[in-house]
Amino acid sequence: MTNSDRNEIRRRFVKDNSVSRLALCYVNSSKEKVVVQNEVFLNLPQDDMFKYLDIAKKSLSGNIGDNLLELSFTSKQEEEDNYRFLMGLKESGLKNEELINILFDRIIDCYVYEGNYLITVIYDNYDVPVKTSDKIKLDESEEIFSYFIVSICHVNQTKAGLGYIAAENRMGAREKDWVAGPVEAAFMFPSFSDRSADIHKIVFYTRDTAELHDELIDSVLGCSTKKTATQCREVLKNAVSEVVGTGNAEKTKDTILEIHDSINNILEGYAAEERDVTQQTLDRGILSEAVKDVIKDEAEAEKIVTVCEDEFNHEPPRADLFVDKKALKASEGERREKELVKEIETLKQKLNGKENETGRDDGEEISIIVPEDRMESIRFEEIDGNRYVMIPLSEEEEPVIKSR
Repeated sequence: MTNSDRNEIRRRFVKDNSVSRLALCYVNSSKEKVVVQNEVFLNLPQDDMFKYLDIAKKSLSGNIGDNLLELSFTSKQEEEDNYRFLMGLKESGLKNEELINILFDRIIDCYVYEGNYLITVIYDNYDVPVKTSDKIKLDESEEIFSYFIVSICHVNQTKAGLGYIAAENRMGAREKDWVAGPVEAAFMFPSFSDRSADIHKIVFYTRDTAELHDELIDSVLGCSTKKTATQCREVLKNAVSEVVGTGNAEKTKDTILEIHDSINNILEGYAAEERDVTQQTLDRGILSEAVKDVIKDEAEAEKIVTVCEDEFNHEPPRADLFVDKKALKASEGERREKELVKEIETLKQKLNGKENETGRDDGEEISIIVPEDRMESIRFEEIDGNRYVMIPLSEEEEPVIKSR
């Protein structure tokens, strides 16, 4: 699935949509089903429809390769129960109540969360239009893409307080309520790749890129898994820490940033060659070049590369997503700040008359030349702890100051 594929599906979740059914299950902290619904989508109140469409849209958001992963089924996995169940659910169009309840039960049995949460499932048939080579849509249809999206949102209790009561047009006490939050995890089956259904893949979403919800992948989907770009960065951090020394956190941090910077420079070189960096994965070639650019000990560098390659399960992340650009930007800001502080300190030393980098002694002899008839009028005064030479002059006269 590319960004273009993903966005084409997301654009369906608008007012004039063709979503046919919605099923949902509200689960409490005791893993009990509080509410279960399964109905025709267009029968819902309009305001409700928009909320469920927004959940579906958020389930396909974020960066592909980090928040959004396209996971594959092996031929062996496609012979197992989980895959056959997903295919049966798709073909039923959410009209089979037994299959819907099995789906809810499987999620409830494995999903790790102590609070309340909402499970929603939407089903849609997308009549995929033909596109010409210049991407102009035609009326003809290539295929009907039938798919469903399962989303999980945590439901949290709001605080009681004072609020506006629109029905009575007044301010008044608001009671506590239970409200669904952002989508935490979701999946779409089948995947939509190259504007066509791919029944050998499933799209999985996680809001927290450091937590992939492996329990859902293992127990509900039964497909192969891989790491997010964020998790891959953690693999590099652990590998570098082992080589540098677990007790040297500052050096580990600096080394990792240098490797990220090296990868970024390699990608900038690709961009200069007009190569699409979003299609470049962090393969062994790029990783090895970047690590060896920073780690000069060849054995240590090779160890880091090998550990990362093994942990990536030979499915490296997108190189541009792997680079922690926020950390690089923050590091550059810290470097500039240190340089500025150093420059200010140097200026302060010069202003205080301290010895500077050229070795000149502090202080300079100053000669002030004034007219002879003014010599007797010169006096010394102390103001705010500082001594001044006071020389009375007429408006036409100016002192001549020379330093040596």
